[in-house]
Amino acid sequence: MRRVLLTLASICFGAACLFFAWYTVRLVWVNLYTADVARHRQMGMYVGAVAFPVAALLFGYVSRRCWLAGLRARMSAPTPPAG
Repeated sequence: MRRVLLTLASICFGAACLFFAWYTVRLVWVNLYTADVARHRQMGMYVGAVAFPVAALLFGYVSRRCWLAGLRARMSAPTPPAG
């Protein structure tokens, strides 16, 4: 049961990592290639430029840790007795 929960947690944290990574790329793209972005630039864009990459890295780290813990749980799972 533990390995299933760790695998599900890894998938959920991985999805969050991908979302924040995608949103970071989107934010950079908008800032670099939108002609009138200076007119719409607000403090939220600057906060997002710091918060989104940090969130992506943290979620990715937690996802990897859960995945590896799930693999270790699979390897050390007791085998049922024969018979």
